[in-house]
Amino acid sequence: MSRFITIENLSSYMCQLKSIVSSLLCDHTSMKCVDSSSSFEFFSCPIKLIEELNIIHPYHSLIIETLETFHNKYDGCSCKTLLFFFITFYNHLQILFDKNNQLIQKKIFNYLEQFIDQSLLIAKNNFIENLYLNLNIFHRICRFQKIYSDILYEVYLYFISSKQQIIHEELIKQFDNLNHITYVKYSEEKCLFIPGTIIPINKSIKGYKRTILIDGYILEDYIHIGYNNKLKLKQTSIKSSWIYIILSILEKYSIDIILCTGTIDTKLKELNHNKRIFIENISKKIFQLFEQNFIINYLTDINEENILLLNYLEYHNDPSIIFIEKGLTIIQYVPFENLISIKHEQFVHCSGEFENNLYKYLYDNKKENLSIEYNFAYECFLECLKLFVNELLNHKELFEKNLLDDFDSKFDAWKTSIELLKIIMQIDNIILCLDRPVILNGCTIINKICVSQYKDLSVIITFNILLL
Repeated sequence: MSRFITIENLSSYMCQLKSIVSSLLCDHTSMKCVDSSSSFEFFSCPIKLIEELNIIHPYHSLIIETLETFHNKYDGCSCKTLLFFFITFYNHLQILFDKNNQLIQKKIFNYLEQFIDQSLLIAKNNFIENLYLNLNIFHRICRFQKIYSDILYEVYLYFISSKQQIIHEELIKQFDNLNHITYVKYSEEKCLFIPGTIIPINKSIKGYKRTILIDGYILEDYIHIGYNNKLKLKQTSIKSSWIYIILSILEKYSIDIILCTGTIDTKLKELNHNKRIFIENISKKIFQLFEQNFIINYLTDINEENILLLNYLEYHNDPSIIFIEKGLTIIQYVPFENLISIKHEQFVHCSGEFENNLYKYLYDNKKENLSIEYNFAYECFLECLKLFVNELLNHKELFEKNLLDDFDSKFDAWKTSIELLKIIMQIDNIILCLDRPVILNGCTIINKICVSQYKDLSVIITFNILLL
């Protein structure tokens, strides 16, 4: 699920700044700040950056207090606090990025880039220098989510024990290649560590199989066999058909399994007669576990050097899980009801002290701020939350056991809700509010539209819910 907010005249500088800071969130499972009193410090503390900027703002004391509380409670803080800060201080930073303030603008961007580079370097160096971690460190890094921290520590021990002479760079590479997937609709919540990569196969398969990796599609338009897409020759015999060409290539090289990032034509599946297994819509992340020369785009490029002999195994605790001996995976079983609760909580305040206090700051004093802006913001927030949960319920049948969920949506939902509230709170007055689809300037806008006056500028805010 994704949400988008489009605002006219949004500063390109602000977009660039948020992009820089958001890059820190790409690896939110490892980029954590652990208190310097510990023997292990994962990430330099973003509170220092906030204090050094010395910005005067109504939210400033709130931010400092809540971040320090969070930092002290968990012996560290999350790098996501950087994003909280820049979103909250949107107005102030936008003034600094005025076109007449080129010197200040350049100075801030240079400082940010240096800070991010230094932080990443500190994280990497400290990770290398402190390889022998204990379980307590993993508890703190995982914010005391014991189910996940215990299994992550098991992964770490596996890395160390598998190669007694393991080098630092190799350990980091293995952590980078570690897959994390979530299964929903299960009886209990638990985590498993699997020494391999899960493949979405809905049938039992064991042993070594000759496998090819195709980064593309297998369709009738000839793309998969190297022909020009526009060149469709008239078939004069069965042997000239595209299906015959494909099957003859697969038969020639005795291929057992085809892993494909795209889709596979149903005609080919039907004529295959279960001689080999076709697995489509494979994540490219799985392909990254193999060397580039094993990945082909066209079947005509295949040769013995492109063919992999992969060992397919069943997980002993769950025969429905098939994996290959390549890479490593953490799998988390989550009941659907628990998944809704998790996403609900993350949407409201993302399980963090800062978000929780900001939520209270805006709405606990609602009685003292009975303006239309406050009422409108509150109603929109509840409406978005209601739609979010309802869409999960409406699409419950899509959450099958072998459907992967990367949990990114909870971060998108949280970020959008905070941005939406922040922008609405800045509106001077509501000019027009619509709850139905309308055509505005030739464009159809669905859901709620708010045409408002903000600092003598007409601002159109639209927010739409994209279905799962």
